[in-house]
Amino acid sequence: WTDPSEARAYYAEALRHTTVAVGNVEECEVATGERDPYAAAKALLAAGVELAVVKQGPKGVLAVARDGSAAEIAPVPVEVVNGLGAGDAFGGALCHGLLAGWDTRRTVAFANAAGAIVAGRLACSDAMPTQAEIDTKLREASLASTDRKA
Repeated sequence: WTDPSEARAYYAEALRHTTVAVGNVEECEVATGERDPYAAAKALLAAGVELAVVKQGPKGVLAVARDGSAAEIAPVPVEVVNGLGAGDAFGGALCHGLLAGWDTRRTVAFANAAGAIVAGRLACSDAMPTQAEIDTKLREASLASTDRKA
């Protein structure tokens, strides 16, 4: 498309058949016309999804469910080595949490940590973390957050 707004009608059609929508701020803006993460999430919900996830890079992740519950997940500190595969790790971990029946906050925090781990590694597919690695990263991020508040 010469103008991203031309894609919006196609996104709207796809979203009518979608349960979970995940995108970064730019992708959500193309899909909804909204750049603000909360406005984009609300627009995705209005389009018919049950869970809207807006990835914000160094600002963390926002997830809003149809029932109105929201989870804002802080970024996981990482020195970015290679961004390739970080979105795949996020998506795979998100699916894992959803299929395991975890609540939205735990699922999105887990996905966020998985993406951060891969962004901090040189490889892509070989860099995908195990559940134990993600759990360790979440504990480390929680401790770092507690240290900053003290």
